Amino acid sequence: MLIANPNLALDRLVTLAEIVPGAVMRSRRTELSAGGKGVNVARVLRAHGVRVPLLGLLCSGDGALLAGLLAEEGADLVAVPTPGTVRQALVFREAAAGRITVVNEPGDPVPPAAWHAYLDAAAARLGPGELLTASGSLPTGVPASGYRQLVELAHRGDAVVVLDAAPGALAAALPAGPDLVAPNLEEAEAALSGASDDVRPVPDGSDVRDRACAAAQALVDAGARRAAVTAGAAGTAFATRESLDWIPTVPVTVVSAVGAGDSFVGGLALELLAREGAAHAGRDDWRAAVVRGVATATASCETPLAGGVDPARAEALRGKIEALSAKVGAR
Repeated sequence: MLIANPNLALDRLVTLAEIVPGAVMRSRRTELSAGGKGVNVARVLRAHGVRVPLLGLLCSGDGALLAGLLAEEGADLVAVPTPGTVRQALVFREAAAGRITVVNEPGDPVPPAAWHAYLDAAAARLGPGELLTASGSLPTGVPASGYRQLVELAHRGDAVVVLDAAPGALAAALPAGPDLVAPNLEEAEAALSGASDDVRPVPDGSDVRDRACAAAQALVDAGARRAAVTAGAAGTAFATRESLDWIPTVPVTVVSAVGAGDSFVGGLALELLAREGAAHAGRDDWRAAVVRGVATATASCETPLAGGVDPARAEALRGKIEALSAKVGAR
């Protein structure tokens, strides 16, 4: 297995009493950690005793700091060098309300040679039956078709691809037929409508399930072989070319939902690895992987660290979610 996260970052978590627009505020605490959706996927896998290489573009500026943070937490980084400075993601946590606000920097442009080296590094590590997860936005300078290129090279090597990308990159990759795409509802709708990558949270409402199911089916119609559209506490829609399922979740006390989608991908990957392998997975295997992904994402919401998860808690939630989803059934 290989985790592709080209757009690595430094996450700066700032804890405040509350955010007051236009005011001067003082942080209660600031924490620095390695960031990126694939970094979170790798954390989930390591929590379950599975170490997987993480392929990232590593900027020369602050790259040593980022590589050191990844090494400290046990990540197996495969670094492709690129000029520029590592981008930062500013994560504001309001202690009073528990609300999280994230501001992602775009980062410095990646030259074509560095991106081609990244694709070559991925191709060298992918063989028949291998599982590739590709997560996050594309770096500045990388063409919008970047993930499509990654899907195509993986398929040329008979590898299986799970893609969780920003809307623009997701839309561009759909014609290549990724084996499963895993956006959240707002990302899915933005990709299908051609809207900006600056998506806004979807308000809770009675139509969330219907919208997620419609988006999952539309993603499959647009080229994805399978689609899992997560809709937060409501559940997840899972579509294939033959069927459409709704996987509900169960209520938990949410500490932080940041990285829950990445935990979903991590849980899904764990289940595929535990079975005969992604290359031979049938519909029931993929559905079981989606259920485990939902359980893992739900468990991750109970922890403050993005990608942090208690395996025993995730397994307990999986049993509850499977029982609940069996009552719901396919649409």
